[in-house]
Amino acid sequence: MQINQLKYLGLFTATLLATLLFVSSTVNAQRIKSAPLSWGLKGGVNLATLYGDDVNDTEIATGFNGGLFFSYAFSPRLSLQPEMLFSMKGAELDNSVSGQETTTDYELGYLEVPVLFKYHLVTGNTLHPNILVGPAIGFKLYGNANDRDIDDEIQDAEFGLTFGGGLDAEVASSPTDFIQTVGLDLRYTLGLTDVFDIAGDPEAKNRVFTIALAVGF
Repeated sequence: MQINQLKYLGLFTATLLATLLFVSSTVNAQRIKSAPLSWGLKGGVNLATLYGDDVNDTEIATGFNGGLFFSYAFSPRLSLQPEMLFSMKGAELDNSVSGQETTTDYELGYLEVPVLFKYHLVTGNTLHPNILVGPAIGFKLYGNANDRDIDDEIQDAEFGLTFGGGLDAEVASSPTDFIQTVGLDLRYTLGLTDVFDIAGDPEAKNRVFTIALAVGF
């Protein structure tokens, strides 16, 4: 099952990358000077799992990731990008973190707020690679285990570190165009705090690989 998920994710990534290259090649190569503050929408796919001393034999859980982002450019190379995202996490475990010998499908939903520093590689054309890193805090929205409500067993908040990179393509021909950029975002979020708040305090943390398409206005 994991191999099929990764195969489809690779196909999805290649399709998005090809789309970005095509779009960027069809617009004027002259860089459009825009205001330092911008915003946009993004959406994509999470490949999530759990890790820790009390987690064994996990399988990837696929979920949605998307929401709103803002970007403030300090310079052509450096920007700050806070985001507000709905993020689905979890994993399928052969044994639950409470020690029961049964397959358990954990579905966890968070309102995630990353605050990312982005370093942009200025290329002289309309396609710009970037590197990103920053902290992220996730606020619990819901938790299920095999469709059983476990909200009371999940910590109210989690902290993590996000890092990755992507590509931004300028698609506007003037600063007044509604859509200014489209981008492909690849990132990894490593949870640093335990997910569960139950007896025995099991060590289990989220880790998520995300691929998303962003549209900047």
